[in-house]
Order: sequence, then structure tokens, then C-alpha cells
Amino acid sequence: MRNPRTTARKHRGSVLLACLSLSLTVVLLASGGQGARAAAPHALPVKLFMIPKFTGIPPFTQADEGAAQYARTFGYKLDYGGPTSSSASEQVKFVDTAVARGYKGIFISADDPAAVTPALERARRSGVTVVSFDSDVLPAGRSVYVEGTSAEFIASVQLDMLGSQIGYRGNFVILSAQATDTNQVTWNKLLVQDLRKPKYRKMHLVTIINPPDDATPTAVRYAQSILKTYPTIKGIIAPTTIAVAAAAQVVQQEKVCGKYVVTGLGDPKQMLSYVKSGCVKQFALWSFTREGQVAMCAMHALLTHTITGKTDDAFTCGKLGRFTVKPGGTITAGPPTVFTNKNYNLYTF
Repeated sequence: MRNPRTTARKHRGSVLLACLSLSLTVVLLASGGQGARAAAPHALPVKLFMIPKFTGIPPFTQADEGAAQYARTFGYKLDYGGPTSSSASEQVKFVDTAVARGYKGIFISADDPAAVTPALERARRSGVTVVSFDSDVLPAGRSVYVEGTSAEFIASVQLDMLGSQIGYRGNFVILSAQATDTNQVTWNKLLVQDLRKPKYRKMHLVTIINPPDDATPTAVRYAQSILKTYPTIKGIIAPTTIAVAAAAQVVQQEKVCGKYVVTGLGDPKQMLSYVKSGCVKQFALWSFTREGQVAMCAMHALLTHTITGKTDDAFTCGKLGRFTVKPGGTITAGPPTVFTNKNYNLYTF
């Protein structure tokens, strides 16, 4: 999904951050000479900024598109930008720049919660409202966290997608993301707990692998290593769009689709060829567009003081309905979908 040449990535990230600073400066200069108009109520829309883990992949683009739909409805100006590769230090730069340029709200999917939270705490002390999505920050760094779907359901659905194809018996490996990804850590922990249930008692998790970064070439290398190191496993669960596509690519290229089951959380566009070829029978994902929409509605509810982020706070989100804040300040955007060759044509991506 990303260019593996680190130097080029860092250069593009720096250019993107510089462009963000320049564009925001132009906006401020353009409005600075308007005098009374600038001071009038509602003369300028409230500015919000969305920071993904990294740019250039469909899930985060879709989340931005969903948030933008509701931003227009509420009258906000939403901008989008972030590192071109996973980098908490680069995310911190985007946070600091957004605060300095007068953004009143920040959405963020954390690359490393501990690393980005201090910057978010500073932002909140400056009056900026923070909503995390996809991958949470530490609670001190945000008002609420919007998860794409229930963490408990993700754990069980992945076990069922694998178990139903291997007769609920045999060894498997989890090829995850970086160990700092909070959503991955939570899902894997819950999956391990679910393995104690009678239904899964004959399924055995050999190991959880956390590559050092979320790059596609890295995930491909680790998938290749799994097949060499653990040749007797029945399958691979990959709870990340990058890793599940990489595992499917390796299994298909090595012509062992009939020997190993690959499943997990995947982007439908990326997984299309593997599903149509029959190499991947099932994978799941939630709507990132919906996640972005709910995140924007939560932001609006916070900015208008409809909610504060405490447990049982509730708000409406247009046709999507009513949402309630769960313990820990978490909001679940909606249910996931299990994709198979039979239902693929029912969806438009």
C-alpha cells in the first residue's frame, strides 16, 4: 500500500506538513483583513482537522469522506492530512500545527497512543476538542473514541471465519500490526480469551506476530516467514487490511490456497481478486465511511455541548440513528460485514 523507500516517504511527509502549514497561513492572512466581518457571528466556519495513522489507503480516505459529508451538513470546514507512513512523531507535528492554526477540533487515529497523547492534552488545554477513531489514544487525550465496530464481535467473527473452514480444530497464527496499535492489541486479547470457550477448544493459537511497521513489503515478508516457520498450521488470521492482503498474496503466489486459510479484516477493493479466485473464502470489515460520519456527529455533539463524553451520553446522527457513549468514552459506529464470493456483488465500493 505504501512505497517502501523510507527516505521518499519521510520527504513526502515533510512536504505535506509544510503544505498544510502554508495553506493554513494563507487562509489566516486572507481573513485577517476583513475586520468587522471576521468578528461577526458565523462569519467563518469552525475548522476541524482529521489525522489518520497515515494517508494513501482506502479505509482512512473513506473515513474522511464520511466525516466530510456530515461536516457540510453542520457547516464545519474539515481538512485532512497526516504522515505518509506510520509515524507517531509526524502525527504530533500535525497536531501541533493544527492547534497553532486555529482548528477547534481534531480527529485522530493513533499510531502510538502514548506518544501522541501529550500533544493532544496540550491541544485540549488550548480549547481544542479531540475525537479519536479507528485506533484510540489514551483517555486523557480525547473526549470520546469512535470504534468502527464492537471489539468483542471482531474477536469472535475472526475465530468463526477461520474455524468454520478448518472444522474448528488445528493450529493458526495471527499476523497483526505494530504492537502499539491499540485496536489490534484489544482484538487479539479478546480473541485469546474467546479461545477458552468450548466451541474453540480444539483451535490453538501458535503465536501473535507484530511486525515493526505497517508497510505492505514488511507484511509480505512476515507472511512468507510464517509459512516457512510454521508449515503445519491450518491458517492465518490477519486483523489488519495490510496484513490480510499480504498473506493472501503470499498464499496465492506460492499456490497453497488449498492448504492454508487466510482470513481477517480486509479492504473489499484490495481483497476482490483473492475472493474471486477462491483463495480467500471469507473476510470481514465495517464501514469506514460510517465510522467517519459517526465521528463527525460525535464531534458536533461535543462542540454544541449536547454531550460531554461521559457514560450514557447520547446523540443522534441523521439517518444513522441514535448513539450512546459506553464506559470508557467509547462509541460503536455499527456492525461489521462478512464478505464472501456470494455477497460481494451486493456492495458498491
